[in-house]
Amino acid sequence: MAPEDRRAQLLDAVLRIVVEQGIHKVSMDSVARAAGVTRPVVYTHFTDTDDLLRSSLDREEDLARQQLSPILPLRPSGDPVADVLRYLSGFLQAVGAAPDRWRAAFALVDSETPYFRRRLERWRREFITAFADFLRATIDTRAIDIPMTARTLDTLVWNAGRLTLAEPTEFPPSRILAHHAALIRTLLGAN
Repeated sequence: MAPEDRRAQLLDAVLRIVVEQGIHKVSMDSVARAAGVTRPVVYTHFTDTDDLLRSSLDREEDLARQQLSPILPLRPSGDPVADVLRYLSGFLQAVGAAPDRWRAAFALVDSETPYFRRRLERWRREFITAFADFLRATIDTRAIDIPMTARTLDTLVWNAGRLTLAEPTEFPPSRILAHHAALIRTLLGAN
């Protein structure tokens, strides 16, 4: 197997372990077993478990950014409610297209590993900033608290992704979008 293909295979194994067993179960041994290779093969590509986890996070973050690039930055169309719903819909599509990537991301938010939690929090702050910039460009900033509204929108979107993965039959994207339309309308002071 070509080195880049082997590396991808090992990172796929890391993602599966994180999703199925938790981040604390990732080790050189568990990745070797999951990938069906020996430990020396894993050590050929990664120095230790931290290197495995950081490399996995790097890859998944890059892929998540690619997934979200069609909806970021939020572009005002004159209808802020429709714009936010379009973003939410795009996010839910990204989650549905790569559920393991997003399950891992949602798990990392709750991680007890400070490095990973801080890194994901930094990434989420980028989304909060994007929401704040969007709100400043589209609505009367005297009418709402922009920082609080941006954080609230981020939380609504993030938790909608979690919910659709946790209970897809009960909470499909269509139900979430219909429900969130009223919330977003109220939040943005739109009729």
